[in-house]
Amino acid sequence: MPTQVEAGYRKPRIQFTADGEQKEFHFNFTIYEPENVKVYIEDELQTSGYSLSQIKEAPGGTVTFQTAPETGKLITIYRDLELKRTTDFKEGGPFRSSKVNAEFDYQLSCLEQLEDSIGRTVTFPQYAPMNMNINLPMPDAGKSIIWNEQENSLINSQYQFDDVINQSRDYCEQTGEHLANIETLAQQVSIHTAGVIDMKKDITALKILAENSAAAAENSAAKAAANAVNSLYNQSETAESFAIVLKDGVTVYQTPEINEAVTLEFDFSQLTNPANLVTFEVYLRFAEYASVSFSGAEFSWLNNKAPNLEANGTMTKMLTFRNTLPGDYSQWIVSMEGGY
Repeated sequence: MPTQVEAGYRKPRIQFTADGEQKEFHFNFTIYEPENVKVYIEDELQTSGYSLSQIKEAPGGTVTFQTAPETGKLITIYRDLELKRTTDFKEGGPFRSSKVNAEFDYQLSCLEQLEDSIGRTVTFPQYAPMNMNINLPMPDAGKSIIWNEQENSLINSQYQFDDVINQSRDYCEQTGEHLANIETLAQQVSIHTAGVIDMKKDITALKILAENSAAAAENSAAKAAANAVNSLYNQSETAESFAIVLKDGVTVYQTPEINEAVTLEFDFSQLTNPANLVTFEVYLRFAEYASVSFSGAEFSWLNNKAPNLEANGTMTKMLTFRNTLPGDYSQWIVSMEGGY
């Protein structure tokens, strides 16, 4: 069965889907010259490989291919008339009905052809405003066509479409790499956390041993050992509150779980190397949707790329801080390595 485009009573275009065997394809619209018929297979105009026979008794004809088109191919038979007059009626000359009817039939066919063409063009609905400008802008390589701010005219976009797509692809790849790095770092943090827990157990055992020791010397030795372990522990543990006290040698801090709006306070007074550049990392751990702000120094985001510091489905966000000048602990540049 053909798929016929409905654009009037005598449709000047008819379509078929080839089955790989059928060679003859019939059409029922009027043609005036064999050249009026255009034949397409998919989007390719056929100039050979078929013959045309016209029916004398009724409108229409048959297109016969030498070789049956391949299965699934779309066959389009289309009437393409030149928009013109076919008859010139002379002043005072004969006015034959056959000539008049022939001229009207040709003009009606032209109108059917125009109706079919308009039916396949982009148009505005009847309720569209009167001031719409449908003229296309001049071509600009790589730019897309968009509506202007007034929503009444088409313009070229400001950006190169391919560049935007490539940049988006690059950002996605970089985000994937950052997420992989975050997973690795999270595993390392988990390992270190387990180590800190073990150290706490050892400290507790030493304290109990010191408290139960009857000898003062043993008690003092146990306390000294506990203090030594505590000193090592304080250099490696992560933050236990929302007040980050920076110390020499400590590079990674992990906040408690954040479940409300909190302010992260920074204390740089205990750093003893004021001539060195200082960098450190902070892991924000969200328990539920919440937000984080900073206090204690002036921070600016790397490349002015301010991330989302709310729990937006990412429960861990890693921030990297570095001071802009050696010994200057008032100006810091921050970037987020993951958790956008």
